Amino acid sequence: MNNVLTDESIYQELTRIFNYKSKNEENKEIINRGFVCTKIKKGKVLFVGINPSYPSGSKVDSFLYDIDKAVTEYPKHYSKFPNLIKNTKFSESWSYLDLFQFRETNQKKVIGFVRNDPQFLVSQLKLTHKMICEIKPEIIVVCNSEASNFFGINKKKSSEGWQNIWLGYDFEFDKNFGLDFIKSKNEHSILKNENESLIGKPILFTSTLTYMAKFDKRRLNWQIKRFMYNRNSKNQL
Repeated sequence: MNNVLTDESIYQELTRIFNYKSKNEENKEIINRGFVCTKIKKGKVLFVGINPSYPSGSKVDSFLYDIDKAVTEYPKHYSKFPNLIKNTKFSESWSYLDLFQFRETNQKKVIGFVRNDPQFLVSQLKLTHKMICEIKPEIIVVCNSEASNFFGINKKKSSEGWQNIWLGYDFEFDKNFGLDFIKSKNEHSILKNENESLIGKPILFTSTLTYMAKFDKRRLNWQIKRFMYNRNSKNQL
């Protein structure tokens, strides 16, 4: 895959990734459904989920979609993101993507890939990481507790060595803004041979917006706005 990401190159790379042959029957069924991925859209605020769903009645297919159209066509899910930053100066400068592109509604099925087909996940993570770097967000909001795991924030070292590394970033918590900054990368990261890096980027780890109380959403809106305004201008909140 070349260094310049286009919708076509992303589609081609995903086609290659989804030619993966799993020996696990459940995983094989999920892979055979095809992939769904957002088209590249640059924005100051990037929301990150874990994977697209596969609701009842869905057809086996692979495609890229426009995130702005999705807000209109599937507001139940996608309208939550622009609503979270409405009435701010960056309300029109946002984007969204999932860490993985396989289609499955039950997010617990991710564990099946972790146990049986980790390389399938690694290939998608590397592509997603390239997409994040291409989007060039000023803040990343990870809206899924399981997704946060793959950034490396829950990695640990045991007597058997490092575990749960994945992207393998190291974080430093900022007490002023209440979020984490990426400060370095673990030597065992899956990105050790990649040129792109998110070092220096702020990440706000939170839970799925669908199940978040309005008070928590209000607090999250305040937190994002506080960081963006104070980091980029002298404007008051």
